[in-house]
Amino acid sequence: MFRKKSVIDVIEKLGFAMMLTAVGGFMDAYSYVVRGKVFATGQTGNFVLVCVHMMQKDYIQMFHAIVPIVSFWIGVFISCHMLYYFRERQLLLKHMTLVIEILLVFIVGLIPCSYPDIIANTLISFAASLQYCAFRKFSTNGNYANIFCTGNMRSCAENYYKGVVRKDKQSMKRALGYTCILISFFIGAASAAYESKIFHAKSIWSLDIVLIGILLFL
Repeated sequence: MFRKKSVIDVIEKLGFAMMLTAVGGFMDAYSYVVRGKVFATGQTGNFVLVCVHMMQKDYIQMFHAIVPIVSFWIGVFISCHMLYYFRERQLLLKHMTLVIEILLVFIVGLIPCSYPDIIANTLISFAASLQYCAFRKFSTNGNYANIFCTGNMRSCAENYYKGVVRKDKQSMKRALGYTCILISFFIGAASAAYESKIFHAKSIWSLDIVLIGILLFL
């Protein structure tokens, strides 16, 4: 019991959250740069693209933006079921999530760029939704999103206000944590943009190195 609790505590540490957030940033930039200019993790952008393409009567591109949304929704649905089924075995749930994500990322790297982008984006969105649901905290009272950054930006700004204006030391500490998470997302996205120029579709395999490292650590 002590071992399980200690590992869960480590999972909720800032460094662990930063690695997962970098993975999320990488996946989003990868899907945009390599796989047809859609956002496989941040679904807000896809909702906008659906509306824009619908008004332009470009229904093929509209469909391409809809598919990641549906895949993400299905992933969240399955994650909720897994969270319920393994509610007493959280560490096993996190292991399973990482294993599934590693396999999906590897498969995406095998899909040539000549294939329809919709295939790869569906898998990326599904993997991102699993990660998003399984890993939710970077401290005992710090919730975060590891696949997009809008909510993290809001939390960061709120905590900076409380820390700077209201002189709340705990809020300032959380604000610095959110800052690190936002920087990690930026680094992940920038890495994807750079690596995609060299390795193209297979650039996403660099995420497997990170995810396998996390899995082995657990």
